[in-house]
Amino acid sequence: MHAPLAIVVAALVAALPGLPGRAAAAGTAEAGGPRKEAPAARAAATHYHYENGQRRALRVDPGWIADFASPPRKSPGQAAVPLKRSIGGEKALAALPPGASPLLRDEHGAPRALPGGVIVRLRPADRATARERLAAAGLLPLRRLAPDGSAWLVDAPAGFAALELANQLHESGRYESAVPNWWRPRALK
Repeated sequence: MHAPLAIVVAALVAALPGLPGRAAAAGTAEAGGPRKEAPAARAAATHYHYENGQRRALRVDPGWIADFASPPRKSPGQAAVPLKRSIGGEKALAALPPGASPLLRDEHGAPRALPGGVIVRLRPADRATARERLAAAGLLPLRRLAPDGSAWLVDAPAGFAALELANQLHESGRYESAVPNWWRPRALK
């Protein structure tokens, strides 16, 4: 790589928010040159969501994906699950097919995925005109989840797009809360 191009690439990578080890990825002198990421850094949270108003860390499990476009697999005596082994690890996650989500783990290691949709809780003053308020914000309300109109499922594609929309809506302050429509494995009783 030519020196001026390397400097531009290093500056662009360093300016991107949320990239773990950005300086190391750029291979700059201040980072001490190229280096491998420590196992603890690889396991660090790369994404987040809001739960009960608190920002919670999430990390991607590169060994699994959840395919919501295909019929779920079912083993005898077990619940149907959309999980599939991800062959190719993190590289495969960069090109997920439509209707698929990476498997995410919360701070306790519990798995979850993003089948699409965001659950929006409205403020009391907005509940009477909920459908109109959501549509005016550019959201497609799919269905009311609470009889009083306080919670609605709005459209969002599967995967990180749903997580990003939920975080954006929550951070806007226009709603009581917004959370992804999470898929979590069920425990059979």
